[in-house]
Amino acid sequence: MAGLLARAGVRHVLAADVYGRGPAGGNALAIARAVDWLIGRQVRVITISLVGPANPVLARAMTAALQRGAVIVAAVGNDGPAAPPAYPASYPGVLAVTAVDARNRALIEAGRALHLDYAAPGAGLRAANAAGQMVPVRGTSFAAPLVASRVAAARDAHASLPQALDREAIDLGPRGPDRSMAGACSAPSAADCTGPAKNFRVMD
Repeated sequence: MAGLLARAGVRHVLAADVYGRGPAGGNALAIARAVDWLIGRQVRVITISLVGPANPVLARAMTAALQRGAVIVAAVGNDGPAAPPAYPASYPGVLAVTAVDARNRALIEAGRALHLDYAAPGAGLRAANAAGQMVPVRGTSFAAPLVASRVAAARDAHASLPQALDREAIDLGPRGPDRSMAGACSAPSAADCTGPAKNFRVMD
């Protein structure tokens, strides 16, 4: 994740461990605490590549972060289009991100949310693992950081959101918003995506 963000031009990355060593690692409370920790360190763009059902603790955490000025970018997951809507991507105000292949087609395993904002490359990518080795990666979890990098660039340039991203986005599918293709963040190649796209808005 950090490697993808760095290659997309993000200079400062903080990571919050929501799993730890406890059996309840990755639960809603852990995510809420992580988001609060990031906000306390003045993080303005938060990427979440975890999905689950709606949860009141998580909902309150997302609302609080948005009210404090953060932009939250969340993956829609990889449980397929028949899966229930994914959270936190489905919460109002959260930028929901899906993934596309090199031909701007939604990945077959991509999940869904109650709304879709952007798509970015989620196949044909390589990222560093915990040992520092470059390995192939795939899925919406890796598309979300690419969109987050464009959000961070727009905020650094004091540009208006989401208008700045929409200008970069390529409208996929029928013109305007739809349920399967948002907008796409496009990149010269999937391996070094640095911008966004829109309906799916595709970004690279």
